Amino acid sequence: MKCPKCGRELDEGKLLCEYCGEEVNMVPDFDIELEAEIHKNISNMVEDISLHEKEEYIDENLDEEDDLKEHLRDYFPKNKMNIKRGRRIIPFFVITIVAFILLGVTIYLAIPASQNNSYEYQYNKAIECATIDHYDEAVIYLERALALNPSNIDARFLLAKYYDKSGQSQSAILVLEELLKLETERKEEIYDLLLKILETRQDYEKMGELLKECDVERIVSKYNKYAALQPVFNKEEGVYDELISITIKGNTEGFVYYTLDGATPTKNSMVYESPILLESGDYVIKALFVNMYGVESDVITKTYYINLLVPEEPDINLESGSYDKPQMIEIYHADDTKIYYTMDGTIPTEKSMRYTEPIEMPYGVSNLAIVAINDSGVQSSVVKRTFQLAIQANFSTTLALQVLKNNLWANGTLFDLDGHVPNRLGINTYYVQTVVELNGRVYYIVYEEYVDTTGKAHETNNMYAIDVETADLYTARKIGEGKYSLIPLSE
Repeated sequence: MKCPKCGRELDEGKLLCEYCGEEVNMVPDFDIELEAEIHKNISNMVEDISLHEKEEYIDENLDEEDDLKEHLRDYFPKNKMNIKRGRRIIPFFVITIVAFILLGVTIYLAIPASQNNSYEYQYNKAIECATIDHYDEAVIYLERALALNPSNIDARFLLAKYYDKSGQSQSAILVLEELLKLETERKEEIYDLLLKILETRQDYEKMGELLKECDVERIVSKYNKYAALQPVFNKEEGVYDELISITIKGNTEGFVYYTLDGATPTKNSMVYESPILLESGDYVIKALFVNMYGVESDVITKTYYINLLVPEEPDINLESGSYDKPQMIEIYHADDTKIYYTMDGTIPTEKSMRYTEPIEMPYGVSNLAIVAINDSGVQSSVVKRTFQLAIQANFSTTLALQVLKNNLWANGTLFDLDGHVPNRLGINTYYVQTVVELNGRVYYIVYEEYVDTTGKAHETNNMYAIDVETADLYTARKIGEGKYSLIPLSE
């Protein structure tokens, strides 16, 4: 049997062409010409019988006249049998019997034809076969039923099920795809069966394409891992007057690939791993999601324009230069900004030290770098100053530190003058952090650190003060910038 549309050979019993999807009339229509011929033959036979009866009636009248004549003759017996009439009766009975036989044959042939042209009969037979798992036969009956009523959605969906049960998954797919084009309340069931068949066939790409178009939320959720939907951005595209951070997510496990220059992303593009910070300027971000089954989403494009108001740079009370007295560094800035700084010249960030009150100028040479950052995360330009603090004193910093270590060794704080401490493998080190003026006296402020065997320094939170004129020693405790509480070391 060939497809009426594409001409390809089809298996017996196929309702749809698996190549082009054309419907094939599997049930031959009842032969109207044959029916007409049978009726014609019966009518002719009836006419023949009527004609014979008429001829017999005429012949009988003629025979009766002849018989009257014959009665006049004595040599004709009165009870002699009329052989001619008997001969006429025999053909009449034969014709009648033949007519009844033909009528019976017609009825016999008409019953199956009537059944073949009954949708209900074919549909019910399909159900009967399916209940005993004879799906091949069920398919044949259901195809016949649909040939009689092709618009029945339920029957077509049932046929797809039977195709699948009988191992004809491609035919099932064709039927279900045609059903999806129709407006039907069974859309969820149709999607579910179609996706199950494709899942069994491991046709993940086709599953992905179907799920892109699917508007049934429960189906998309159920088969989410096979879907490759467009990735989702945390920010709507548009104009922003602040720094923004863009996150991109896929609908399931997989990878997001993106570009920032407007180029179409591929699997060779940047892989999204962490938020993308957008500063001043225009941005065109394109993203592609690829799930774990290799199915790709459609590319999504987002455009952003970041129009930031850069805060004014902070101001400092001191200019770069050399100083011979203790100094406090003060920084002035707008109320909607925060100040961060470093003392080694590196660029400050939000992770650097934050300015909250005046800073003690470090002893020796220091390189101050300051930046103002507003609530939107926008930074000002960096302001830098270089200071050199050195004072006139009776004791240099080197001599003052030696006096301190001698006293700490003497009271047992240190194990030796090299800085070793009891019960520890590392050593204590000491350095002058700054100088302060308290009650008319100037002091070196000394910080203590413990250096372990790997060379890593750890703050001990111990501080000492040394009078630059007398070398008197004190234990110091900081109570504010430029403010300390001093206790004599001997106590």
